[in-house]
Amino acid sequence: MKYINARDILPENILKQLQTYAAGTLLYVPKEGEEKSWGEVSGYRAYLLKRNKMILNFFQYGVSLDEISNAYGLSEETVKKIVYNKKNRAELPFRPEVSSAEEYAECGLLEEWVHSYLLFERKNTEFSNGLYLEDRYFIGPVKMPLTLFHRSSGPEEQMKWRVDATVFWHRVKDWTERIADGETTPPLIIGYADGEFEINCGNPLFEALTHIGRESYSVIIWITQRTDYEDFREKYGDFE
Repeated sequence: MKYINARDILPENILKQLQTYAAGTLLYVPKEGEEKSWGEVSGYRAYLLKRNKMILNFFQYGVSLDEISNAYGLSEETVKKIVYNKKNRAELPFRPEVSSAEEYAECGLLEEWVHSYLLFERKNTEFSNGLYLEDRYFIGPVKMPLTLFHRSSGPEEQMKWRVDATVFWHRVKDWTERIADGETTPPLIIGYADGEFEINCGNPLFEALTHIGRESYSVIIWITQRTDYEDFREKYGDFE
């Protein structure tokens, strides 16, 4: 397909409007009567949905318009149109709890929920950035037996990530009390590779759940390799 500079064929007033919404973007203009838009066929519409949801979540958590504009390479006016759109603001508000993750998953936005949780609630930018380095499979939230998992973080010497004992057990106590009070809780975020699980986010919550005798709990599984994904589905697909 040959690309044409819009400046060469569009009237000035239309060009200015187009620059407001999609400056520097390659656009496909569908023929009249075309059943499916290019965006539906190419996946671009799904990309915009995911991008706009993250932009809205960033804004709702206090990130400035200027910072969002720079991060996504968009004009500040375009960002404003996204974050001040009443329909966008009313749909899928982010909450750090299982039910919110389920709502996002139903809309194909589970990965966006994970990044929102890591960035806004856990302040774990390093983990979020790491997940972005490669395409990942995200499964869940799904209830799985807690006996399948083991902590990877804590004060014990064998832990992959060592945490001060006072800090760790204080967090466990806090989660235990919140569960007893009936507060909503987030899913555990767990990696799967080479047939092994690793709790990446939620080790104190996991400890609290096992301490009170909970047998199963909602988790989000992320997987990098296709072979690991197929292995997980073969072994644990019944839990999905």
